[in-house]
Amino acid sequence: MEKGVPEEIEADEYDCLDGRCAHFLLVYGGVDAGAVRLMRKPEGRVKVQRFCIQKEFRRLGLGRAAMELIEDYCRASGVRSVEADAKLRALPFYEKCGYGRASDVFIEAGVEHVKVVRRLLGDKYS
Repeated sequence: MEKGVPEEIEADEYDCLDGRCAHFLLVYGGVDAGAVRLMRKPEGRVKVQRFCIQKEFRRLGLGRAAMELIEDYCRASGVRSVEADAKLRALPFYEKCGYGRASDVFIEAGVEHVKVVRRLLGDKYS
């Protein structure tokens, strides 16, 4: 585990294809480059989880492209806002993608995080 998160807390009951979450595989040049999971929340919200890009595919713009595709998918599904528990060091990435900080720093799996949110109001760049 590259990020040092113990497997017993990394994997959970939502890591399956039973329809409770949407799972996306990011493919670049025919190679699996990353993955992301979306969990539906109440009131038209989704939570981005398990968002990862393989080390050799980072800094190619895949993360930003993935977020745009996820947001398009969410808009088409009637989702009103997207949120994530972002690692504090990843906050600048989320801010560049249009997300706003929505919490104080908290610790999850021994790592500093903040909640980030982006409202989807119909306009692609709202």
